[in-house]
Amino acid sequence: MTTSLHEAVEKLYYLRDHYYDSTSSQSSQNEKWDLVKKEMIMVVEKIKSLGLTDVADVTSTIHPSIPQYLLGRAHNVMPEYDCEAQNYLSSAVKLNPSYVEAWNELGECFWKGGDTASAKNCFTCALEKCRNKVSLRNLSIVLRQLKVADTEERKKLLFEGLSLAKEAVQLDPSDGKSWLILGNAYFSVAFYSTHSDGYIHKALAAYAQSEKYEMNKRNFNTADLCFNKAMALFHDEKYQEALENLERSQKFEPDWELSRFKYDSTLKFLLNMKEMVALKGKLKPRKLNSFLKSINSKDLGPYKTNSTCKRVFLQDLVVGTNKNKYIVVKVVASVSYDGGSPLACCVCDKPDFAAIVTIYRLSQDYGLTIGDSLLIPEPQLQTIHVSLKGQVINFPCVRVDSPQNILVNGHNLQPTQMASMFIKFSSA
Repeated sequence: MTTSLHEAVEKLYYLRDHYYDSTSSQSSQNEKWDLVKKEMIMVVEKIKSLGLTDVADVTSTIHPSIPQYLLGRAHNVMPEYDCEAQNYLSSAVKLNPSYVEAWNELGECFWKGGDTASAKNCFTCALEKCRNKVSLRNLSIVLRQLKVADTEERKKLLFEGLSLAKEAVQLDPSDGKSWLILGNAYFSVAFYSTHSDGYIHKALAAYAQSEKYEMNKRNFNTADLCFNKAMALFHDEKYQEALENLERSQKFEPDWELSRFKYDSTLKFLLNMKEMVALKGKLKPRKLNSFLKSINSKDLGPYKTNSTCKRVFLQDLVVGTNKNKYIVVKVVASVSYDGGSPLACCVCDKPDFAAIVTIYRLSQDYGLTIGDSLLIPEPQLQTIHVSLKGQVINFPCVRVDSPQNILVNGHNLQPTQMASMFIKFSSA
C-alpha cells in the first residue's frame, strides 16, 4: 500500500519538473501550477481516505510517520512555503527521529519559508543519522545562503559548502542534481579567488557532468542547469554559449521571466559594446584626440621607472596574456549591464582603434569616468565573437580579473573600491 502512495507522490514531482515535456510551450506558469496543485489535492485526499493518518492508531501495520511524511512531501511540491507541509513533516520526525527523508523534506520546507537556520538544523540532523547525498547537497546550498556580516566567515561557509557538494557527488557519481549543486558551489567560490584558479572552469565541468546524467535520468528541472551554466559562461566571457544555454533554459521553462530577462540584457550588453567600439564611444574626433594627448607620465605611476614592463598599444596586443607589457588607455564610454558585474567600458589609445575592457570584483559603488586614464599590466586579450539570429557581434576585449593591479589616473584602487562578486543561482 505504501509503495503505491509513494509512487503517487513522486508522480507529482515528475509532473512539476517535466510539465513542458508533454505540454505546449505556450502554457503559462499559472496553468502549470494550477494543474500541479489540483493533482496534489487529489493525492492528499487519497492518502487521507485510507485512514492512515491517525497517529494514535496502534493497530496499524504502517508506521504513523510514513503517511505524515507523504502528506508533507505532497504539500511541499508547490513552489511557495506551505505551513501544512511543515506541520506534517514536523510530525513525521517527532514520530520517527531517524527518518532521514522526512528531515530532508522538512529542511526544504523551512528553506522555502526563508528560515535557513532551521533548514540547516534539519539537514544536519539527517546527516547525523546517515551520510546521504540529499542532505549533503542541500546543506551545501543553505551554507551558501546564510547571512553573515564578515567576509572571511562567508568565504569559510562557501568552501564548507563546496566540500559537502564534493562528498555528495562521491556518494553517487551518476546523480545529475549533485553535479549541478557542485557546479554552483565551484561557481560561488570562484568570486573569492582569481580567474586563474580555475573555479569557473571546474564549475563548467561539473555542469557538463550534470547534463550527461540528466539526459539519462531526467530527475530534476533542466532549466535550472541551463540557466546556471549560462551564468558561469557569461562570467567566463563565453557569450555565445551563454546565450545558447539561456535559450535552452527558456525551452524547458517558457514562462520563466528571469531567464528571458538575462537573455535580453546579455544581448543588449553585447550590442552596446559592439556599438561603442565601432563609434569610439561616440566621441567627436577633436574630443577623442584631446583625451589621448592628455596621457602623460603621471598616469604611469610606478611603471614610469619599471624597466621590466614595456608599454604597447591596443592594436599591438596578441590574444592571451601579454607578459611584461602594459597598456595606458583613455575611457571613452561606459557600457552598463543590468546584472551588475562586470564593469565594462570602451577605451582608446589611438584615434583609429578602440576596445572593450571588462573589470571584475569592483564595488557596485565605484565606476570609471569618461576621460579617466587606465593602466593595465599584462593585459589579457580575446576577441569576442557572437553570431545569433542573423546578428554578428565582434570586438576586441581586455579582461581585468584582479583590479588591485590596475592604475586609474596613476593611482591604485582603494580596498573600498573593490569587492567580491556575488551571484544569484536558480534554485540551488
